[in-house]
Amino acid sequence: MGLALIAIIIPALGEEMVFRVLLAGRRGRWRAGAALALFVLWHPAQLWLGLPMAQPVFANPAFLAITAALGLACTISWRRSGSVWPAAAMHWALVVMWKGLAGG
Repeated sequence: MGLALIAIIIPALGEEMVFRVLLAGRRGRWRAGAALALFVLWHPAQLWLGLPMAQPVFANPAFLAITAALGLACTISWRRSGSVWPAAAMHWALVVMWKGLAGG
């Protein structure tokens, strides 16, 4: 339960506000692509920076591919809905399932 409550703020809403709202914006494929690339790179960067939430899997190519797919889905959701909440909910659900149910 604690994980689910924390995950809605960090990483779900926090990352969606940065990578979708601020960086990807509402228009432009290049802008969305750059934001997506930064979103994917942010995960191994957390490891390199020694951030407390970082995990070794953040540098795994398969994990980064899933991260890219999530980022793309969240970008499409953000742009189509006009709201950050569907993207944050998607991000949150995946994190909770991965950490809570799959032991990630």
